[in-house]
Amino acid sequence: MSEDKPESEQHSSFIFHPSSFAEIMMATLYLTEQYTLVKVEGEALRVQPSGGKPGQVVRVPINKVEQVLVLGEVTLTTPALHALMERRIPVHYLTARGRSRGSLVADWGKNSGVRLAQYALCRDVAAGFAVARQCVAGKLLNMRTLLLRYARARDDGKELVEAAEQIRYRLRELARLEPPADTSDRMHGLGPLLGLEGSASAAYYGVFGRLLKGDWRFPGRVKRPPTDPVNAMLSFGYTVLTNQVVSLVHAVGLDPGLGVLHQPGFGKPALALDLVEGFRAIIVDSVVVTLINTGQIGPGDFSDELGAARLSDAARRTFLEKLEARLGEQVQHPLFGYKVSYRRCIELQVRLLAKHAQGELVGYAPFTVR
Repeated sequence: MSEDKPESEQHSSFIFHPSSFAEIMMATLYLTEQYTLVKVEGEALRVQPSGGKPGQVVRVPINKVEQVLVLGEVTLTTPALHALMERRIPVHYLTARGRSRGSLVADWGKNSGVRLAQYALCRDVAAGFAVARQCVAGKLLNMRTLLLRYARARDDGKELVEAAEQIRYRLRELARLEPPADTSDRMHGLGPLLGLEGSASAAYYGVFGRLLKGDWRFPGRVKRPPTDPVNAMLSFGYTVLTNQVVSLVHAVGLDPGLGVLHQPGFGKPALALDLVEGFRAIIVDSVVVTLINTGQIGPGDFSDELGAARLSDAARRTFLEKLEARLGEQVQHPLFGYKVSYRRCIELQVRLLAKHAQGELVGYAPFTVR
């Protein structure tokens, strides 16, 4: 890509060539090439790889970026960070393997009332439990939907249907749960709720390997570290999606660190983790299955590093492209009835939670698909 091309010519599609070290997908700038240097030049970010020639420099108009994801050893200069913060554009830092290190976000917005309402909701045991239960219900409903979709498309879908029925049984038990009377234990009274979520997830991941074509070993969900290629993709996708939710939570004015299902911890985006639960299966899991079953990513796209599976750079770019395409996919919203992108659906969930916390909505409904 020539350095002296006009910006309008360089960035008309906002998706750079797959071999590029910096890619804009929708409104997200991914910085994936190690030792890249990012500076600010006027109203653009100047992205240059280590030892790169002038023709490899990419200029990204800042007004086209809503968030930045930095993977690995990439340097953003202080003026570049200042330019992003002034425009309230968050920067999320991940390791080269895709593990989240934290986020740099601008100062809080002016609406402190929404955060006070959020804190009050989290302190109210019954109200907080009701939202936590809905977060789990959304996750289970969407896992069940994904299994049934694949079961209908194949002749040997009996195991998938049985797992879906197990999840349906857990949903019935979930509906009968009462708010905890005692929150002094280490699970803050959420043990029964988390137990149902865990058993339903075990049923789901127990048959997840059946969705995949070819010889893919999937031992069930393994997180830290992911020991096989499928878990490596799931973990990477969940991390990227969670960071995107952090951006949306912060944009609405809520505190990403205080949730109702996940307990707060140092540097832990508890609220984002609560909200991302319902979107894991229908966004990340769907992308993983599609990439594997269409042969776009294969076993040879992974390496083993001290017992952990890791995506190659090329496969990681392919994964990010498909994840962004999924986030941009249009779907009919179950509450509002009109078609919006999955990314917009996530934002709407954040806003619905904020309105519920402020007393403008009775109850919080999770996002579900059919």
